[in-house]
This record gives sequence, structure tokens and C-alpha cells, in this order.
Amino acid sequence: MSAKQRVGGPIVKTLYTFYKIFGYKSVYYSLYFVVLYYFLFASNVRKALKKYYLKLGIKFTNKIFFKHLFNYALTTSDRFISKANPEDYTFLYKDRKVLLEDVKNGALIVSNHFGGWATASNYFNVENVKINVVMNEAMIKNAKEFEELLNKKNQDCVKIIDISKGSLATSIAIGNALLENESVAFMGDRALNEKYEYCLDFFNEKAYFNKNPFLIAYKTNKPIIVLFVILKNTREYELLYKRIQLDKTKKEDVAIDIAMKQYVKALTNILKEYPLQWFNFYDFWEKK
Repeated sequence: MSAKQRVGGPIVKTLYTFYKIFGYKSVYYSLYFVVLYYFLFASNVRKALKKYYLKLGIKFTNKIFFKHLFNYALTTSDRFISKANPEDYTFLYKDRKVLLEDVKNGALIVSNHFGGWATASNYFNVENVKINVVMNEAMIKNAKEFEELLNKKNQDCVKIIDISKGSLATSIAIGNALLENESVAFMGDRALNEKYEYCLDFFNEKAYFNKNPFLIAYKTNKPIIVLFVILKNTREYELLYKRIQLDKTKKEDVAIDIAMKQYVKALTNILKEYPLQWFNFYDFWEKK
């Protein structure tokens, strides 16, 4: 299974240069040419999305394929531009005070390869909020390349926990963050370690999700915050979230199973409403 999707540093730097010189519209229209290349040649992505839309009961057409790719390109560009110039974006949210209170006291944030997930730090860049993102090596390299372009290092609320340093170092970093009442963010729709893969029904077929944040939440009695950052319009995003508290009166495996089924149900509902914004471009239901 190949799950790696990364927009290379040269493309990001070129688009950001366009943005600084010619404005956002130059980036927006340049993406049509970038997307056209993948539309024509990314046969593996086309195959994976065709199965995804079949699961949703939606007819897969060239128009849908192009628009899905364009949404990915747009949200990826916005990830970096919004980091540099958040004031150029509109971020919509409900019950933000309640959400911030949980995040300030340390929570397990479960994000997804959905919509503008990488712009989420703009919602939390306020006083006393610290979020530690458990991240793979490719994403770290991408972030560092862009920070070098901006000539600034980690000036927002987000810190990185690098899983390439090993499971012990990762576990210690996560534990220390939670002890300091800092939040830790994971991707729920992709486990970075096979031992945390958890099989559940997803659109009437078995698929694998990340058990790790739910396991940690049970052991630490911290809440799970499931986040969805929805692309609503050009430079406009909305954040929706669901709070899940694991039931400590139940055995660990039972409580985790119940919580993860709640998470998968929330993901299923959001994909039915916004099918064009899920960016796992591989066969998510691939048999192990």
C-alpha cells in the first residue's frame, strides 16, 4: 500500500513566490495547470478515487476527478499561505470557547486527511494553547522547507513530535506534553505504526484506522477532539468538531472500540456531505 502524498518544496516555493508578487489569484489559476498534469497521468489516484466514490454511491466522472484533485491542490497551497498570512483568510467556527478550553487543558486531537486540515493551527494560535503534532518525516521536511522560505521558525502554537526518532522517544514526548496540559494531534484515518491499526466497518467494508490516540486517551483520561476543517469557499474554512470522552467504567478494549466507532461514524457523515474533500489517494480498503 502506498499512502504517501507530498507536494514538493519547489512547487510550494514557486506558488508562494507567485502569491507574494502577483497575489492569490495567480496561485489559484496556476493550480489548474498543476492539477491537469495529475489528472492526465496519476492513474493510481484515479483508480483509488473511483473505488472511494463507488463506496459513497456517487458516479465517478472526469469532472469529479478534476475537482477533487483541485480541492487537494488548493487546500495544500492554503496550508502554507495561511501560515504566512492568516489575516487573508476567514475561519468560521461554533462553540470556539468550549473547544479552546479542552485544548488548553490537554486533549487528544484526531484530525483527518480532509479539507484544510493543515490550516487548523490558525484556529488555535491564541494565548496558552500548545499543540504537539505527531508527524512523519516527509511532512516535517515539507514544513521546514517552507519555514526557511518565510525565514521564521515555529512562531505559532504548533510543535512537532517526530516519529522518526523512534517509538520510545515519541512516547516520552507525548507523555511530557500531556503532563504539561498541552494537546497532542494525530491523524485518525492513517496509522503511522502498523501496531496501532484498528479494523472497523467503513462504508460496508473493513478498513484500518489509528487506534493510538484512543489508547492514550483511555490511559490518561483526556478527551478526544475529532476535527474537520471544511473548505467552504475561496480562502474560507469552517471548523467542526466532535468531543468523545472514553468510558473508564468499561474495559479498555471495549471503551476504545465504542469511541472509535463514534469517530468513524462522524467521519462517514462528513464524507457523505463533503465527498470532494477527502485526500487519502490510495485504496483505503486494501486487504492486509
